[in-house]
Amino acid sequence: MKTGITALSRPLTRAFTLTFLFLSFATTSFATFTLDSTFASVGRLTITFPDSVAGYSSRGLRIFVQPGGRILAAGSFTRGTPDGQLPGVIVAGLLSGGTVDSSYANVPEWQSNGFTSLADSLMYSDGRVLRLTNFFNVVGSSTVRAARLNADGTTDSAFSSNASIGAQGGFGTAKPSQILVRPDGKILVLIRENGEFFLYRLNIDGTRDTAFGVNGVVGIVFNKISSPSEAGLKMLALNDGKILIAGNVPPVNFPAGSEEFFLARLSESGNWDKTFGRVGFVKMAFGPGLTGRIQDAVLQPDGKVILCGSVSNSDMDTWMMRFRSNGRVDSLFGSAGVVVNDFAPGGSDAAAALAVSPDGKIRIAGSIGTPENFLVARFSSSGVLEDNISFPFTPGQYALAYDVTLQPDGKLLVIGETKNPDTATGSVFAIARLTE
Repeated sequence: MKTGITALSRPLTRAFTLTFLFLSFATTSFATFTLDSTFASVGRLTITFPDSVAGYSSRGLRIFVQPGGRILAAGSFTRGTPDGQLPGVIVAGLLSGGTVDSSYANVPEWQSNGFTSLADSLMYSDGRVLRLTNFFNVVGSSTVRAARLNADGTTDSAFSSNASIGAQGGFGTAKPSQILVRPDGKILVLIRENGEFFLYRLNIDGTRDTAFGVNGVVGIVFNKISSPSEAGLKMLALNDGKILIAGNVPPVNFPAGSEEFFLARLSESGNWDKTFGRVGFVKMAFGPGLTGRIQDAVLQPDGKVILCGSVSNSDMDTWMMRFRSNGRVDSLFGSAGVVVNDFAPGGSDAAAALAVSPDGKIRIAGSIGTPENFLVARFSSSGVLEDNISFPFTPGQYALAYDVTLQPDGKLLVIGETKNPDTATGSVFAIARLTE
C-alpha cells in the first residue's frame, strides 16, 4: 500500500472490486465545490474488475444516473485469459452511495478472437443503455457493433444484434465515433471506415432504416474541409430531425499559425442543410496563433450549441465556444462567443466533457497539471467562471476525467481513469461525486 493512502479494499461481488480512497492532501477549490462524503465515504473511488490484467489500461468513459438513482459506469478494461489479454467492455451498476449494486447484471463483454473497446454509450430516459463498440479481430479487420441493455443490465433481446452496422466493402477498418437517439427514437451511428465517414440510421429495434440513404447509410463527403480528424468528432440530434456535426479540421488545412474546426448541419435525410452557415457548414480558427481540439458538444434547450476542448499557445488552456442555431457565433457568451481559462498558468489544463443544468449553468470536466488531476469547473449561462476544483486519486499519479453528468439532486458525477495504485503501470476506473 502506498504511503499517504489508507485504502479500504474489499471484493463486494464477483463483478468487480471498489477501492475507497482516503487521501491526506487538500484540494484546491473555490466557492462551493466539495467532494461528497456520502459517496464512497470520501467522494471518490476506483473500480478494479475481476481477472483484469495488472499493467493494462481500464478506463471509465461514460457515466449515467438511472431514474431510481442507480449509477451506471461504462468503459473498457483488459481481461486476462489462458489465451492472453483480451480487451472488453462493461457497464457497471453502483448504488447511490458508491457500493456495487448486485441487482444490476454487471456482465462484461469480450470476444475470444479479437479485441473489443467501447466507443460511446448513452442512456435512455427509462434507464436502458445503448452501447457502441469497436471489434478488431485477429486477422486485422474491424467492425462496429451496437447493443442495448435493459434497465437491469441484461441484454435487450428485442434489439437487433450486431447485424445493423457493418463494413461497406470487404476488408474493413471501421472506427465508430458516436451513437445517439433522435427525438422519435431512431438511432444514428457515425463511423469512419477506410478514410471515409458514414452515417447509419437504425430503427428503434436496431434494424436498418432503409428509408434513410441507401439501405440505411449515407456517406458524408466533407469536400469543403477535406476529411476531418476522427478525434473529437461530435454529433447532435436536433429536435427538428436535423443533425449537427462538430469536429477538428486536419492539419493539412490549417492556415499558418492557426488551427481550425467546423460545424456542419445535415438535413433529416442526411444531405447538407444549406440554410446553415455557408452551404451547410461553418469553418473557423480557434484563434490567432492558437492550436486546439474539440472534445465535446452540448445542445442547449434554446437550440444554441456549446463546444468545449482545449487551445494551446505557450501552454494548454480550457476552451469553450457557443453558437446560435443558425451557425453564427453567440457574441453574448464569454468574450465574443469564446471562453478561455488558464487554470494552470505555465502548465496544461483541458476540458473533456460538458454538462448544462436546467438553469443554463455549464459544468466542464477534464484534466489539469502534470501529472494530471481531475478538473471540474462551473460557469454561468453567459460563460463567467463561478467555481472550480482539482484533485488526484493517488497523490503524484495521473487522473484523467472523460465524462460528467448531473444527478437530479444537483450533485455532479465525474468518471475517467487513474493510475492503478497497486501496479507499476496500468489504470483503473476513477469516479468522483461533488456537491455544489
